[in-house]
Formats: sequence, C-alpha cells, structure tokens
Amino acid sequence: MSEALGGLDLILRRSELETALAREVDGSVRAGWRSLRFEGREAGTVSEVQLFVDRNGVVKKEEPSDHSFDLVEELRKLMYRPGYGTWFSLTMKIGGDQGQAETHYNYDEEAAWTFPLSDQSYVEDQKQFPRDPEHIPAWLAPKLGLGASN
Repeated sequence: MSEALGGLDLILRRSELETALAREVDGSVRAGWRSLRFEGREAGTVSEVQLFVDRNGVVKKEEPSDHSFDLVEELRKLMYRPGYGTWFSLTMKIGGDQGQAETHYNYDEEAAWTFPLSDQSYVEDQKQFPRDPEHIPAWLAPKLGLGASN
C-alpha cells in the first residue's frame, strides 16, 4: 500500500489512521481515565495488542477493541518501505486534558511479546515486508537463518 501512496498522501493517510486508532482506543474504555497506553506488535501473521488505563494513578490492563487490530495492521502495511522494512511494534500514549496522542514506532528492536514468538513468524514477516541485508537488525538475522547481521 505504501507504494500506491507517496509523499503528502502517505503522511495524511498515516495521520488519519493514527487519529482513528486514538479514537478507537479512547472509545473502548469508560470515561474517567487520566492516560492511556496502547501497544501493538506484529510479525508475520501474529498480532498482539494491549491497552493500559491509568485512573487516578492506578494502571490496569483492559481489553482493546477488535478493530484496533485492523488499524494496527493497516498502519504497518502503510509504513512499509521497500528494502527498509516496517516497524515491529508501536506505542501510542493518550493523555492530558485535551487527550493528545503521541505514537512511537520501533523499527529496529525486538518487540516485547507477552508470549514466545516462533522464528517462523519473523521468516513470514521478512517475506511480507522484505528488508535488505543492511537493514536487518542483529537480533533478527539468526531468526531468519542468516547468522549474525552487519
């Protein structure tokens, strides 16, 4: 999808998807929160999302909506760059009185999965979002059967 969109269109679509995700996350929890932290991870066909809600200094994990998976997947596809790959995880923080959202993408570090992820998921991910050898992080190379990278 990122090949079909370029420049300003890509930036605008990314902004639209981030806004939609922030609204989806906000709409999936009851009112009265101080801040929200949404985490998304993907590799191959495996996805994981988590939502942490801060109410008066007490942070509890809540179930994010099913639609959040779709938005995460679409964002990941949109942000793929041929040869460079795409991100492994994202963290969106929503907070403050105005509900400002800030999103950080992790392109290089192994995602913090809550369960063991098979190397095959990373092999599938490399097929779907190929990275040139110079853009494969050192931790990922052995999972792809390439030995040490760089």
